[in-house]
Amino acid sequence: MKKLFTIILCSIFFSVNAQVGIGTTNPQAMLDITSTTGGILIPRLTTVQRNAIPTPPGGLQVFNTTDSVLQIYINSQWQTVGTIKATSNLVYVSSLNDLPAPSGTAITLNANKMYVFSGFVNISPNYLELNGAGLRGTDPGKDGVMSNVAGGILRSTGVSVFIENLAVLPASASTKGYDFADATGTKFCNLFSGSSVTEIGIPSLGVGQISGFKAITIMKNYWNCKDGIKITGAVGKFASAYNFITGITEGSGIEFLSGLTIDDIDLSNNYFVYTGQTGVKVNSGSAINRGRMTSNMYRGVTTYIDGFDSYTPSWEMRQNTYIPNSRAFSSLYMNNNTTSTSLPGLSTYYKISGSSVVTKEQRFTGSDNKLTYTGKEAITSKILITIGAKAPAANVDFSIAVAKNGVIIPTPNGSLAASANNQSFQLTLATEVDLVQNDYLEVFIRKNNTNTTGLIVEELQFRVTD
Repeated sequence: MKKLFTIILCSIFFSVNAQVGIGTTNPQAMLDITSTTGGILIPRLTTVQRNAIPTPPGGLQVFNTTDSVLQIYINSQWQTVGTIKATSNLVYVSSLNDLPAPSGTAITLNANKMYVFSGFVNISPNYLELNGAGLRGTDPGKDGVMSNVAGGILRSTGVSVFIENLAVLPASASTKGYDFADATGTKFCNLFSGSSVTEIGIPSLGVGQISGFKAITIMKNYWNCKDGIKITGAVGKFASAYNFITGITEGSGIEFLSGLTIDDIDLSNNYFVYTGQTGVKVNSGSAINRGRMTSNMYRGVTTYIDGFDSYTPSWEMRQNTYIPNSRAFSSLYMNNNTTSTSLPGLSTYYKISGSSVVTKEQRFTGSDNKLTYTGKEAITSKILITIGAKAPAANVDFSIAVAKNGVIIPTPNGSLAASANNQSFQLTLATEVDLVQNDYLEVFIRKNNTNTTGLIVEELQFRVTD
């Protein structure tokens, strides 16, 4: 055997044009080594050892054990081949064996890794404790994770969540897709494009629950479940956009629970397609500072929104199917009023007295001759006031004006002089006033040229709109 090896070496060194094949011979190769059980090991050197090579020729190759990279000497310097490294943060998963060993039913992932799923991996009866690790697939129609565990298939506590292009398949009636929580208010929950939750013919607990987080972003996903997503805890921002929600037979597509305290909600371009049930529900006891719904569509849903509407002060609605756009509007009136408004001073405005009937309170609250704006967005309101009364004497002259927060807005005002005693007259005022939350408006009247001490305003129409 040693003699044969010597002959081969001799043929390499002394036959310049010769070709050597070990295992097989390729006519285009000077040396062809073929094996199905092993590879080739090139010299393995530390950086110090590599640098000690005297006058390395161009093309010399070594494996640098200091940096764990393959390097070639090119143009008088050592260069790394591509980005080949000995370690990677990617873990490719095609079966349960590619994941860490379960402890009980918990498979706790490595926080520093991104787990890339290929195909649908059944981890029953276990769940994945994300532990800060990311999850990803290539095609959510082909890549995903399935389990029949009781509770969430994917769970996390106090860490950020990142999932993309990965389907979750609940496989029992007691299983849900997600159970994510963050009580620190510093983490992010990102369910990006293709993070689907789909039942496989077995009704489940639905998409699942997310509690807390500085921001929750759910975009371009597909849900086909018995129940939708539930949001609770102390949340900074919740954003749901371009999601296709179907299959809901119990509950709501998106539901905000009573334990929720949140700064901002942004729902836009979501598509709710199922028969019956509710689209978006806000439970009593939730505290929402601001919410916005824009261009959401419904097909077959019975109750589009529940627990709030277009005129809830903290919400803005625009271009949602079957839901009126938000606006501020309120009105009140007095008919056959018999209460006299006292007018002791000349050219001084006094609030018109009497009992009012409030007919609309959309972002306003109303009481006797007073409309208070409750909306959170500043508006420029249009005001229309009409009063009707009978002159207490001949040639009396009166003016009406609107007051904001008890202060008369001096211009414009409406004035009219009645020519005869007991003559009916009418005054009208149309104007605009800027309003912010809790500003209130009232109608005032003054006498301009008479000593009468009072006036009965029998009729009052007072309307405000944005």
